[in-house]
Amino acid sequence: MQEVSKVGIDSKRTTAASVAIVLLVSYLALIHLQPILMPLAIAILLYFMIKPPEQYIYRKVENRLVSYGTVILTGVLSVYFISVFLYENLSQFVDQVPQITSAFEEKRERYASADLYGLEVIFSDSDLISNVASPENIEAFVIAILGSLGGFFGIMTTVIIFLLFIVLEEHTIAQRFNAAFPESYNRARNIVNESTDSISAYVVSKVTCSAGQALVMTIIISPVGFNLPGWFLFGILCFLLDFIPILGALFATIPPVLIGFIMLEPTTALLMLAMLIGNQQVFGSFIEPNLSGSKIGISPFILLLTVMLFAQVWGIAGAIIGAPIVIIARLILDENERTRPIAMMMANNVEEE
Repeated sequence: MQEVSKVGIDSKRTTAASVAIVLLVSYLALIHLQPILMPLAIAILLYFMIKPPEQYIYRKVENRLVSYGTVILTGVLSVYFISVFLYENLSQFVDQVPQITSAFEEKRERYASADLYGLEVIFSDSDLISNVASPENIEAFVIAILGSLGGFFGIMTTVIIFLLFIVLEEHTIAQRFNAAFPESYNRARNIVNESTDSISAYVVSKVTCSAGQALVMTIIISPVGFNLPGWFLFGILCFLLDFIPILGALFATIPPVLIGFIMLEPTTALLMLAMLIGNQQVFGSFIEPNLSGSKIGISPFILLLTVMLFAQVWGIAGAIIGAPIVIIARLILDENERTRPIAMMMANNVEEE
């Protein structure tokens, strides 16, 4: 009896050691194979993103070359024109920084001498206000993020190459797997089909909600709304950073809120803040969960750890694509009975399973 117990303990230790080794090797691979793994991860996400519109076009024309070519060409042209307009808006924002600085100093002096029930002490401390909300710091923050994202888009040539090979081998890989593992082919095909549908649903819903939230935010701070400098720039940042769970949309909202309190009257700035918060809550708490469904629900703690890990090894780009990667991993694990317990441990609520 003692021997059986000892064997069981040794087995658990061996399993724990194996898991630790796999995690360590994975972490080292993320660091040292970044030029390969990051473009590959982006290409896989883009594949799931373009698959739904490609299937729709294919049902119309029944030609894979035309359907994929149309979607990819449309995406490339869209990114190009958005980049041109983004550069112009960024240049205008940089040119308006002196104007924002002037308004900032005027507001600081006005509130430093006003009766704000003790809060005027904050405005009288010029160093504190300048370190927290100065236009120069806001400009540096925005440019730093854009610089990181510039490196992110700088690898797009490698991403497109990976994406082309994924598309070209989309159908032949099934034939090769059938030839190599004929007994497991049907089971593997069912797992792949079910997980692919779930992953595509997540990617499409996330892109749709991020774009919707960014569009509403852009309208709020654009000349149609409160007319803040850099309105298109902050809308693009909102779309990209919203892929970072929990904190992404908050980081994207901070710069326009600070500029709003500098450029606008307090009542107007508070109204803008309420609208931006309402926009986040509507998309984050109602629209996105209804679009993506409960199946992709994942523990906020797991998401936070994932974002911190990928941000550490891949920077801002890693923080953006890290959450979709772990959610995709959970969906794949959930489709296999052997790995489903791991997926349940990653879930936000066991009742979801």
